[in-house]
Amino acid sequence: MNDDNQNASQSEPQKPEVRRGLQSLSLIWLVPLVAVIIGGWLIWREVSSKGPEISVTFQSAEGLTQGKTAVRYRDVDVGAVKKIALSEDFSKVVLTLQMNADVEQYLTDKTKFWVVRPRVSSRGISGLETIVTGAYIEIVPNEKGEPATKFVGSEEPQFVADGSEGTRFVLTANELGSINSGAPILLHGVAVGEVLDTSLDASASKVSIPIYIKSPYDKLVTNDSRFWDSSGVSVDLNAQGVSVRAQSIRSVIQGGINFMTPPGNDNASPALSNTVFNLYKNRKQAESLVQGYTQKFMLYFDGSIRGLVADAPVEFRGIRVGTVDSVNLEYLRDKGMFRAPVQITVEPERIQTVGDKPESADEYKQVLSQLVEHGLRARLKTSSFLTGQLYVDLDMYPLAPARYLGDGEGKIDELPTLPNQIDEITDSLQSLLAKVETIPIEQIGMRVLGTVEGMENLVTSPELKKSMESIQEASNGINQLVSNLDSSVLPATREALDEARKTMTDLRDMTAPNSPVRYNLEESLKEISSAARSVRTLTDYLEQNPNALILGKSGNREE
Repeated sequence: MNDDNQNASQSEPQKPEVRRGLQSLSLIWLVPLVAVIIGGWLIWREVSSKGPEISVTFQSAEGLTQGKTAVRYRDVDVGAVKKIALSEDFSKVVLTLQMNADVEQYLTDKTKFWVVRPRVSSRGISGLETIVTGAYIEIVPNEKGEPATKFVGSEEPQFVADGSEGTRFVLTANELGSINSGAPILLHGVAVGEVLDTSLDASASKVSIPIYIKSPYDKLVTNDSRFWDSSGVSVDLNAQGVSVRAQSIRSVIQGGINFMTPPGNDNASPALSNTVFNLYKNRKQAESLVQGYTQKFMLYFDGSIRGLVADAPVEFRGIRVGTVDSVNLEYLRDKGMFRAPVQITVEPERIQTVGDKPESADEYKQVLSQLVEHGLRARLKTSSFLTGQLYVDLDMYPLAPARYLGDGEGKIDELPTLPNQIDEITDSLQSLLAKVETIPIEQIGMRVLGTVEGMENLVTSPELKKSMESIQEASNGINQLVSNLDSSVLPATREALDEARKTMTDLRDMTAPNSPVRYNLEESLKEISSAARSVRTLTDYLEQNPNALILGKSGNREE
């Protein structure tokens, strides 16, 4: 029975097992699938984040490693060194940098690179963190330039990012002096920026000094701002004595630059980036130049101008009104003489005008022409007897004729000049010496010598000796006479004077107001006066009655 059932079950067909979709896959296949997805995502990320390859040239690859050295901006990796190779002439090192895609738009011809490594300089100590992490390349992106793929790296660090949180300007000077990269830019003694670099300009005639001023102080720089070198210690010797000025220790050692904006220009618009300014030698020179109308003149001197240099002041009655631009020397072949042309810049606005103020260049020229007609002349004077420095002095000399030593063909107007006072004294002395040379000094000397010999003969002659003896005898006689007078004549004279004094005393006593003699005399005079009056009356009566001498007075007869 059991066998029948078993055979029956074997003879019936079995139903197949059906699996649909992912249910037929094993879980083991998920692992490679996830790996493929992750790998693809990583590949896509690497390809999408990879930016352009650029080349940067440096003098040395010290501290740099191929495939490891990073390119950073603000401590964020933006690329890496892909390859390090030498240049074709083996003089430099060319680095191939693989940059990230997010900085591609900032790779322009104004972008800068430098290597950050430990440095000790006048700026201080920097890059100490690279002792542990290793050197890396710092980048300063700038999207304002033209796209570029080849760059030249800087050998010195750029401590400030150009165009970021400040403004970049350029200073030009004839001489660099003691200014170095990293020197501070000072405003009222406070550091507000620093010098980025120092180099010659394209023509190699001047020094170009790019500087960077931080925000918000860069807004204080206008087109009228003045920059001057404040490096080291400044010693000024003037009429007030000796003055010594110095900035911070950093500026004394490394150099420094000050700047200021002249009064009245504080509301001017800030200067644009990369504006070029002149770098003056000192504050005095920077303050001596003002805005406004200026006019150039040529002065010609035929004497020595030793002590006159460029930047010397031009003064009018003690007030500075200009500056000497240049001093040269010319030789006139046709005349066979030398002359010294001196170019000056005059600033008429330094003198306040009372009344109608000139408003145009033509009006200023007209005023200056009138001043020349009224006696405006230029003359060299000594500003310091210790240093021998000269300056140009303008003043009115109405009686001095206008003296022009130029040929009148120059493009710059000429001002008449006067000889230097020292030259006038020298000419006078030379004229005096010329007159002295014409005097027959030898003949005069011979005559003086003859006169002296004659006087010597006269003094030593016997006649003079006898005359002196006679004079001595006469003097002795006079002395004896005086002695006789003292002994005989003077006592008698004294007695006579005493008698005369007594007589005068008696006369004074007789004429005194209470003297009896005077009283009697006055009474006698009164009686005489009364008698005279009676005689006068009798005389008048006889003149009227002459018969009275015979007949007598009529009155008596009537009685």
